[in-house]
Amino acid sequence: MSETREEIARILARRRRAAGPEGEPAGSPEGVPGSSRRGARRAGATASTPRGPEKVADILERVLRRRGLDRQLEYQKLVEDWPRLVGSGLARVTRARSVSNGVLIVEVPSSAWAMELNLRKRQIMARLNAGRSVRIRRVMFVLSAGDEEGGGW
Repeated sequence: MSETREEIARILARRRRAAGPEGEPAGSPEGVPGSSRRGARRAGATASTPRGPEKVADILERVLRRRGLDRQLEYQKLVEDWPRLVGSGLARVTRARSVSNGVLIVEVPSSAWAMELNLRKRQIMARLNAGRSVRIRRVMFVLSAGDEEGGGW
């Protein structure tokens, strides 16, 4: 993750170097382009490149995409959304644990629950994949390390 931070810092540093004094685009005369007044600036102008200001979130998104981490973030969101996607009833007795290569691992309290959820797998996968940029190819139900008779968490 420190490599990602370093890459973001390099991008921001390049953008600062490209900017002239007081955040003006490099190569432009001091002040507003076309203005005869020296030091004249538009209110709120903080452009650091010829394209203008850019949100840090946009830079971060680009860096994550380049490193292939955007897919992992989407998978993590899916794991976090598990209770909402399957409903409170199933969320009480299951826990989405992780996603790897499009395979979602879900903990269940007993083999009976694993069998029941395997029967509902198509419906669950349809909910998981609806409107997402990443796809779940397979759901694996595994027994949790907890008490089988406890019925959940």
